[in-house]
Amino acid sequence: MTGRRTLTRLIATAGLTLASTAAALAQPCGTAAGTDNAPLYPLPHEAKWGFVGADGEWRLAPQWRQVRPFSEGVAAVETNAGWGLIDSTGAYIAEPGAHDADSVVIDGARYALSPYKPMAQGCSAATPADGDAHFITPTGERWDPKALSDEEVLDLGSFSEGLAWVRVARGKYSAVGWIDTSGEMVIAPDFTDGGDFVGGRAPAAINDENWGYIDTSGALVFPGKFTLQDAGRYGDGLAPVRVGRESGFMDDTDWRFKSATYPDGQQTEIRAAAPFHDARAAVQPGPVWINPQGNVAVNPQAGARHAICNEKRLPRYHDGLLPLVVGDGTNICGNTPDITYEGPGDPRSGPQRMLWALPWARDKLVWLDRGGTTVIDASACRRAPGIAALPSTTSGGALAEGAYRLRLSGMVAGETDPQRADAPCNRSTFEMDGNTATNEGGPWQLSLSGAARWQDHPVNLSLSLELPAGITAGQHPVKTPQDDNAVSAYLWLSVRDAGPNAPRPPSYASAGGGTLTLKRRDQTGLTGQVDMTLVSNENAQDTVDLSARFNAIPYTPGPEVALIETTGAVTALAESMPDDPLINFFTPASAQRDEGTLTLSLGKHGPKLELTLPADHSGSFTAGPDAPASIRFAGVPVTGEGELKHENGHLNGRVTASLAAHDQINGEGSVTLRFAAVPMEADQ
Repeated sequence: MTGRRTLTRLIATAGLTLASTAAALAQPCGTAAGTDNAPLYPLPHEAKWGFVGADGEWRLAPQWRQVRPFSEGVAAVETNAGWGLIDSTGAYIAEPGAHDADSVVIDGARYALSPYKPMAQGCSAATPADGDAHFITPTGERWDPKALSDEEVLDLGSFSEGLAWVRVARGKYSAVGWIDTSGEMVIAPDFTDGGDFVGGRAPAAINDENWGYIDTSGALVFPGKFTLQDAGRYGDGLAPVRVGRESGFMDDTDWRFKSATYPDGQQTEIRAAAPFHDARAAVQPGPVWINPQGNVAVNPQAGARHAICNEKRLPRYHDGLLPLVVGDGTNICGNTPDITYEGPGDPRSGPQRMLWALPWARDKLVWLDRGGTTVIDASACRRAPGIAALPSTTSGGALAEGAYRLRLSGMVAGETDPQRADAPCNRSTFEMDGNTATNEGGPWQLSLSGAARWQDHPVNLSLSLELPAGITAGQHPVKTPQDDNAVSAYLWLSVRDAGPNAPRPPSYASAGGGTLTLKRRDQTGLTGQVDMTLVSNENAQDTVDLSARFNAIPYTPGPEVALIETTGAVTALAESMPDDPLINFFTPASAQRDEGTLTLSLGKHGPKLELTLPADHSGSFTAGPDAPASIRFAGVPVTGEGELKHENGHLNGRVTASLAAHDQINGEGSVTLRFAAVPMEADQ
């Protein structure tokens, strides 16, 4: 086996020598690959990963086991075959199949690290476990630097300012040097560790505890000796360092700051720090993210907004946004799983790096902007991949069908851009209001959702307009919710990213001032406008002025059951229960299809009516002992007849049940019911 591996390596090396000569002349690395594509961000969905835009909508459908962020228009992704590289369209520029020697193990599940480092200056450094280290361009071309042809390369860095670090074997140990874009080793591997060049400097170590910064010739330029215990790459003119027990940031000559300053002026000594990216750097304790002046700019856990699931990790910003794994729902992550690392050791692993997995019991991935606001939330509702947004305005700027706009001022302020009520994930609807029998006469409810600001916090809002039975087109006064026969309203607010201890806004209700103007009101849509004042349920001085415009908000019907006629003993039964209308026995309505039969249930408790027919039956029917259909009233077989229609997955029709002797009815009688919009469900 050893001889075969050696022969394979010699053949590969011989072939690669020819390729690398041509590649060296072309110098494929050293210039950033230009891309005009909008940024894409990794996001998980049901154990698969995909990519969304800054608006949180899918651009590349979730389909990979693991992914890494895009850099210069290229991202690493993992399938069952292994890791590959894709462009911003999802097309592979390097087919999946590569594996890295290092992996993270989470509760027994092994996740290989990506053998591809982020694309930088036109190349991605690749270190596959079963092949030679090399570089790949955005077009998928491979380049093997000639300086590495005679080396056992253990690891390879990305290009930065025309130089890339390389770790090579030296007997039982390893050493780090730097190559240039021609493939030559321009800084000899005389260091135990090193990093990327920024501003003409790179961190370098002569042993595990002695770091400094070298220039592009390999000479030490800062400090005077290798006396730093830890040193990271420069960013925004600052580098994270540790000297003895002191941690913080140094510029090109000395300490810049060793503490983080909070908005209230309080200062906290920095215990650990990560490099700056996008003018933000993570520091401990916290973690919090500071700006280049040392001021805390992002504190995700302030006000119990987010619970970071592993506070030791110091993730970095990518394309202006910060990925964080935080608690979902209750803002509690649950117990930390067992996380270990396997392999020879990789600087991309370890507790200070982003863990691109969601291993906690209750967690989600969010992306925050530079101010700390959540821009992308993995748990938020979003359209399915490839589904375009419906228009919210016409070409002339008016509200489109199914669209609405909200405007608020007072204790809550903001304006919601035109939205579609019938767009996926939108909760805004025109529907029946708690009426389980029939929608024909109302009442109805109009719900509109939006966003605003409360006490300078972004909030989600939900407006509910209660419409009384029989309301028609025209002008209607808005009154208090205590008046069941008038228009009334509620306004509910929820603070975004709010934890259990975060301050909560009050609820608001209409106070008897305002007007609803309906231009259209039927069982297909609602068009009009409302202008009113709402009052806090906690303080009468806390008011909100609200204006809403809506156009053809679609009606959402529910199952309808109407009592048409009763005879004999059934009429007597109805008259004996003046406070409990007979219709309540026959609502709600439901239908189930199961193994060739269809069961329509009118009612849930008490003497409900249950009709069973062949699953494909349509038209008139007769139900009884000798008929294909059967009917039961209060669990007892009876006879009946009626009509059934299938429309868009719903049942419409009528049924008459004829009762002879019955233990719940004194004598003979009948009941006729009409039903509509009853959804058919598969048996669970």
